[in-house]
Amino acid sequence: MAERHRSKDGSKDSEKIVTDSAGISQQGRSDGNLQRDIATQDDAKRATESPAGVTRVTGADKRNHGEDA
Repeated sequence: MAERHRSKDGSKDSEKIVTDSAGISQQGRSDGNLQRDIATQDDAKRATESPAGVTRVTGADKRNHGEDA
């Protein structure tokens, strides 16, 4: 196992990296309901079709979840 080397100036690298300003600047879709619905559609599609292909989000899916298409 490699030995850890301490800094000679007494600073901590973790304090440089982790700060209050390092928060998330963007968020994904709230609650993930759209993703769950698309995954459910994909599971049903893969159970009945061979080859199933790709399941994509449509404008109707977005409208059903209150998003702009």
